[in-house]
Amino acid sequence: MIEKTEQFEKSFKKLVKSYKSKSQQVEFVNFISNYLDEITNNPYPNKSRSESLPNGLKLPQEWVLYKLRIMFAKGASGQIRMLYLVNEQDRIIKPLWIYSHKQFAKRPPEQDIKTVIKQLF
Repeated sequence: MIEKTEQFEKSFKKLVKSYKSKSQQVEFVNFISNYLDEITNNPYPNKSRSESLPNGLKLPQEWVLYKLRIMFAKGASGQIRMLYLVNEQDRIIKPLWIYSHKQFAKRPPEQDIKTVIKQLF
């Protein structure tokens, strides 16, 4: 089950707006929707990996942080990353943030990630 977060929705809208044409925006929304469906069935697809938590942050025992790398188009703006939390036991996935390599070379600032995760727990 997917439980989208406020930060995910905000970052997703920003990313969609970065595509100029309406057809690209629609294509991107459908593309990401397919990935969300995929991680519902398999939370750990090939292009995902466990991510380290920001310093000083601990998750409840059943939760882990993952990052999925997605190629939507050529160039830095087409390299999409999604940070998400997985609760294997209850089969819950909480997408936290979606962004392009152009927006953040590695990932959003540690303090921002920490704030988003703290708001959830």
